[in-house]
Amino acid sequence: MNLNPTGIFGALILAALGTLFTSKTADAASLPIGPGDPSAANAKLEEAIKSAFERDERMRAANLKVRADVTKNEVTLSGRVDSEAMRARAVRLAKEAHVGVVVKDNLTVRGVERGARVDDGFLHGHSAGAN
Repeated sequence: MNLNPTGIFGALILAALGTLFTSKTADAASLPIGPGDPSAANAKLEEAIKSAFERDERMRAANLKVRADVTKNEVTLSGRVDSEAMRARAVRLAKEAHVGVVVKDNLTVRGVERGARVDDGFLHGHSAGAN
């Protein structure tokens, strides 16, 4: 029998590498596919939007809540603002912080009831007798 020391050594190395590769592949299969943990990405997106709000004096005073869900490419804004213009600005700043994100607007305007609509300076959907 002709035993080649190089051949045996090579076979041992290949066997060791095969075991290592198989082990790493099995470990990788149990991890979620993608660049990382969604909660970390959510926090990063929330921070980007909050930073945009912090750079704007009126938005900073509003102290709005931001909740991100990167799995849906969605951001939810909630809290109270002083005007429709501030509401629109908050939504625009959120969209600019991450291009393509869907902004769910749960903001309320102070002094306007939920479900009421302001057109041309007139309040609609508000009962006239309620004071």
